Amino acid sequence: MKIFAFPDMKLTTCYALLLIISAGSCITPRAYLMSPMDVNSGPYRSLPTTADSNKSATYASIALNVGGSNQELKDGVVGGRADIQRGYQFGNFQAYFGGGLSLGNYSVSDAYHYGNTYYSNYGSNDTTYHYVASNKFYGTYGLYGGINLGIPFGNGRGEWRVIGFETSFNKEYGNYLQFRKSLPDSSADIVATYDHMFTLGGTSEIVGISSHGTEIGYKWALGTVLFPRGYYHGYEANSRPNYFSQSLHVTKKKVTGFMQVNIGTHAASFQFGVNYNLSKK
Repeated sequence: MKIFAFPDMKLTTCYALLLIISAGSCITPRAYLMSPMDVNSGPYRSLPTTADSNKSATYASIALNVGGSNQELKDGVVGGRADIQRGYQFGNFQAYFGGGLSLGNYSVSDAYHYGNTYYSNYGSNDTTYHYVASNKFYGTYGLYGGINLGIPFGNGRGEWRVIGFETSFNKEYGNYLQFRKSLPDSSADIVATYDHMFTLGGTSEIVGISSHGTEIGYKWALGTVLFPRGYYHGYEANSRPNYFSQSLHVTKKKVTGFMQVNIGTHAASFQFGVNYNLSKK
């Protein structure tokens, strides 16, 4: 008599496929055409520490970003950025301001949008809008600034920048912007048509200094994007983009290398770059 029998493998495979299909169907297809400025406008900025003999410095920096946008990050975004910045340390406070520009490419994926749904690589005669796969150039330029309240460690080996505030103003140009402005409202759930914006966020950072003078730090920032009302079109026009970033950085003498992860509304990116201290010690 058979007390136990292994399940039929073909039947088990069918059940597994049905489970995967049903789980995937729970994700409603959407279309989000966001601005590349939303999460890529704030790479890590170097500052003099309380242990530095120089209380001010000028920095030049370059950074690269790779990431994605739209639902499930299906649109690739690649860009580069160059900045010049001035930083100050006075008492328990640090402040900075500067300006920069960025250039990049936004890769629009091939997709079809049906009313309030979005299907990749699938179409029919009742298509509301067809996104043809293409590469779009974008560029931005702008100004930024920030201030921190820092507390030095008792052993003199670093500091905790307990709380800080950062802000930026950016202007976008390029054919990716013109592409977004040309889209009808019914073509997407969100179409970002603004060409300028402000960001405002809060930060906190810990910096440690080794016995050899090498600085190692971690910073996080949480903020939002401010733009004039009416510049979001589509079914979710009342939404507002936000961002969250985490940075790891190492400074040896005049050079700071950093890696940064940015997560925003329907967008994410990885940034890495170098800041160089132009001031004389």
